[in-house]
Amino acid sequence: MKTQKANEILEKVLKNVAKNGIETASIVEQLKEAREYALKEEDPLVTRALRLAWQHLEEHDGFMLAYLEDSETQEENFEYFVTLCAKSDNEHNRNDLREMTNLLQSMA
Repeated sequence: MKTQKANEILEKVLKNVAKNGIETASIVEQLKEAREYALKEEDPLVTRALRLAWQHLEEHDGFMLAYLEDSETQEENFEYFVTLCAKSDNEHNRNDLREMTNLLQSMA
């Protein structure tokens, strides 16, 4: 994401997950807040990704998408997802984010 405030929100999400694990209620609110910035930045991929992520968290009370091959925890996969959103200006990151978003969509 391009906006400093949006990246601060996503960084806060990462810190919270590292410290407390995935606490759905607080993370969902932060993702909704970050999504507002993605809307303003007119980035449909990140906007959609954040919406699908919070809907997934609410539905499953966790991040059940196992994307990383060498990952053993849902926290690692979620942290990777959030990092992709924060650094979405990189084309490789956008490709991975697109794949993860499509997988989240298929799980809905």
